[in-house]
Amino acid sequence: MTTVSSTSSTTSTTGTSSTSSTSSASSLGFSDFISLLTTQLKYQDPTEPTDNSQMVAQMAQFSTLSGISSLNTTSTEMNDQLQTLTDLNNNMTVIADKLDTIIASQSAAGTSTTTA
Repeated sequence: MTTVSSTSSTTSTTGTSSTSSTSSASSLGFSDFISLLTTQLKYQDPTEPTDNSQMVAQMAQFSTLSGISSLNTTSTEMNDQLQTLTDLNNNMTVIADKLDTIIASQSAAGTSTTTA
């Protein structure tokens, strides 16, 4: 029987180390999950197979993780679009202020420009 054990280390020095471990963990995809699942099934003890509820729980966890990842991507895209709209609004405000200044200076000078 093969025993698989996991080790983990926790560092609390900087936020950079947690970011790097998060980014490496987020690079795992569905194919990695299936590979791990089939390896787990391959090396399980035939006299004590993995409980079905544990298998379903693992698949549900992966599905939840996939959904959260998709939601994160969508919210990032929405944030980028909102920032673009904010920048456009700021540009329009600057343009409107410049036009107001030009119109006010022309009115003060007594000239008017009309287009037909």
